[in-house]
Amino acid sequence: METQPLREPPLEPRSAGWTFDHPSHGTCVPECPSYGTCHCGCGATPKRSAVTSVPWNRHAGHPFTFVPGHQLRVVHPRAGMWSKQGVPVERVRPLIRWLRMQHGSVRAVAELLQMPESTLRGYLYNAKRKRVPPEAAQRIVD
Repeated sequence: METQPLREPPLEPRSAGWTFDHPSHGTCVPECPSYGTCHCGCGATPKRSAVTSVPWNRHAGHPFTFVPGHQLRVVHPRAGMWSKQGVPVERVRPLIRWLRMQHGSVRAVAELLQMPESTLRGYLYNAKRKRVPPEAAQRIVD
């Protein structure tokens, strides 16, 4: 018996970087070379779907494509914090620190770059942040 989705299924494709022959959401297909492992590349084993829902590409007994949260590493359109794409934050922080010394404060730098102050503070102080979106890094460099 098929279950009905509670909302509209996600649109495909979600990411230009998606290289698999099946949708990025839902469950994996047995023909996939990454079947049974998270498609972000971490090697973790995703849970298996308990239900079948064709609109959501879920098939009972098949493993999901990602471990929860790991899809952001691959298919999120603005992937930044946990993305494999983007500029390493260690390359951006020294530039922001230099700009802060030149202009006196993070607020002044944020106004200069036309970026939210909280975003710049996150790039500077958030220890979990690994990468910065390329557009933001380019704005900081220019």
